[in-house]
Amino acid sequence: MTGQSLLILLPGIVAVFIAVLLIWGFARRYRRELGLAKKKRGKTTDTSFVINAFHEVTKELKEKEKELERLKAIAEQRAETFESYNENILQCVTSGVMTFDAECRLTTINRAAEETLCVGKDEVAGKTCRELFGDGEITRAVRNTLEGHVPSARLEDKLERSGGGLWLGFNTAVLTDRQNAAIGVILSFTDLTEVKRLQEQVELRERLTALGEMSAGIAHELRNPMAVIAGYLNLFSKKTDQAGQDVARKIGDEINGMNRIIGDLLTFARPASLNRVRVNVRELLEGCLASALQAATAGKPVETVVMIEEFEASIDEVLMRQAFTNLIQNALEAMPGGGTVFLEAGKKNRELAVVIRDTGTGIPPAIVKKIFLPFYTTKDKGVGMGLALAHKVIASHGGRIEVLSKEGKGTTFTVILPRG
Repeated sequence: MTGQSLLILLPGIVAVFIAVLLIWGFARRYRRELGLAKKKRGKTTDTSFVINAFHEVTKELKEKEKELERLKAIAEQRAETFESYNENILQCVTSGVMTFDAECRLTTINRAAEETLCVGKDEVAGKTCRELFGDGEITRAVRNTLEGHVPSARLEDKLERSGGGLWLGFNTAVLTDRQNAAIGVILSFTDLTEVKRLQEQVELRERLTALGEMSAGIAHELRNPMAVIAGYLNLFSKKTDQAGQDVARKIGDEINGMNRIIGDLLTFARPASLNRVRVNVRELLEGCLASALQAATAGKPVETVVMIEEFEASIDEVLMRQAFTNLIQNALEAMPGGGTVFLEAGKKNRELAVVIRDTGTGIPPAIVKKIFLPFYTTKDKGVGMGLALAHKVIASHGGRIEVLSKEGKGTTFTVILPRG
């Protein structure tokens, strides 16, 4: 029996006890006035006082009944106030809180949990923990707490959602009644998705910084021997016949290609010096799209869908043009048989968001985290510096770039930049 039920029944028990005492008292009075004592028994025939006594008892009972109703109403109001008070506290907690009964079925969910999981109270009521969270760490922790009556320490779990992964940091505790008997499990959690994303960004920047320093050293070490080779090749081409000159020309082309790679390495390693100006973002993106389409393979059926708001931002126009052009070219190259490129841009609070989405082959999950590393590429052509340089430019503006890809469905690059 819960504390709320005791509060409601207690006044009733008290009233019944009072009524019994009253009836007992009036019964004694009745016996006394009837002369039921041994010496006067049978000497009276007056019964009017019996009726009066009954009326008095009835009156007292009605008064006690009214008092009982009043006490019951007060107890119910207090119980409702107490329940509302607890509910308000639960709803005001910023962490997600859910409770499960002995069968691992959801009994309570607060507003923060609904918003984090993007669900409504009515649609998840009565569902099992497994139906809500699958067979991951959360379900195992809830079951272990329910079976072993032992709370879990702080754990983490990743839930797959249509908009991307959702990282949750959670812990569980045993839910008990007033007699300290286990009746369920309390699950509390917080959304760690943004924290995880920032950690990945920091780790990637640290790796790119280390690679940049190493690349600068390699580039400087290679540039001098390349210059010597180019000088000897020039002398060789002047003293050889036509066949030798053709060979020298091919060697020269390869040297020029290597010099471009060395130049990209130095550009990647060199700290970006920004020349910020107010730029019309719509004109910038439309120009990048036109340049990328012009450089794309001819004859490939490509459609474009452009939805760009009219606004300005303080950015380095030259560097951002290079970054956005690389991202659009990457989208076009991901559709060897043609497809559709979506280019969207808009304001989001104090930031601007640029979305470049294609309907190409997509990126396998195993290599998504590698695509921004220098010289990492899955293409037959190119050296894998385009996305690395684009990431560096965006990071130097204080922004970030996010990737969402599914094999066979396409890839979405989202660039978030401060408007400045």
